Amino acid sequence: MNCGPYVKIAFRPLSRRLFSSSNTVVENHGKGSAVAKTSGSLEKKKWSVFGRSDVPVNINFPNEKGVSGYDIEAPMKEIVADAPALLKQNIKMAAGEIKDSFSLEKKEMIENAGGLMHNEARAEYRFDSDESMKIWHTGCDSVWNEGYSRCELTRSDRNTAIFKGYLSGALIRDGKVERAGWAAMKTEDRMSFNRKKYLSRWTSFSHLLIKCRGDGRSYKVMLYTPGAIDITWGDSFAYPLHTHGGPYWQYEKIPFSRFLHTVAGRIQDGQYPINQQNLSSIGIVLMDRIDGEFQLEIDYIGVYNDRSHEENFAYETYTLPVFSTHGI
Repeated sequence: MNCGPYVKIAFRPLSRRLFSSSNTVVENHGKGSAVAKTSGSLEKKKWSVFGRSDVPVNINFPNEKGVSGYDIEAPMKEIVADAPALLKQNIKMAAGEIKDSFSLEKKEMIENAGGLMHNEARAEYRFDSDESMKIWHTGCDSVWNEGYSRCELTRSDRNTAIFKGYLSGALIRDGKVERAGWAAMKTEDRMSFNRKKYLSRWTSFSHLLIKCRGDGRSYKVMLYTPGAIDITWGDSFAYPLHTHGGPYWQYEKIPFSRFLHTVAGRIQDGQYPINQQNLSSIGIVLMDRIDGEFQLEIDYIGVYNDRSHEENFAYETYTLPVFSTHGI
């Protein structure tokens, strides 16, 4: 599979899906021939605990990345054993969300009404505890048997995150992989009952703020905005992060108006500004085609407000003709 810069993170989903699988029966009809006969969904839909549509949307499709060999089945014994602990955990999370929703101080409403000060900043992600590290996941080509790179994300004694590893562009000779050499870190933060968590409080801020120090290599910051339908699962916005190298910290303020629209990591011809209300996760990717070790240390990731920044979108936009292959 050609992965490109599409960040694929290896983790087992929290939600358990109860699907009934079809059975394949092989019958012999003489002369050594064998006919495979499929029974199940083609003949009659089997009953399921949760009614599901066959249309691939991100709330019912078990394999959003299209990974071959993805195991969606879970033994009923395992589901029954894990259900009480998962239910208790999600009820506790839901109680906290309800409590926060009844707060008298509506910070998001105040910010959207123009209550943000000039030069006001907020750190959204810190790495000062093991709990704060749980929402971060790493991935690289070797995890998906598509290369030989390796990476890890650890917390230092300075309460910072260190993203390090080895990047290799060597190909696996399987006749499928066309390019390799990528490593990434990405958030996967969820609300109670596996609901997607949006970074809606970023709407009124003008810049993304990152305090980091690296090795002189060029990374890429990715803002992910996948929608409900399968054609939007690869939607993201990207901007390069050029590290200086050396022992000194650098403060990178990236305007949200400068992020390029990408699909599966590939820059698109039709550009449009990011809708920060749809932003659900953030990641940092390295794929600069330079083999060797890498290390990026991050103190925090947050947002910054600059009232003098009036740019809506930095790139040219255009409307396609109606009578075209991409017209409406």
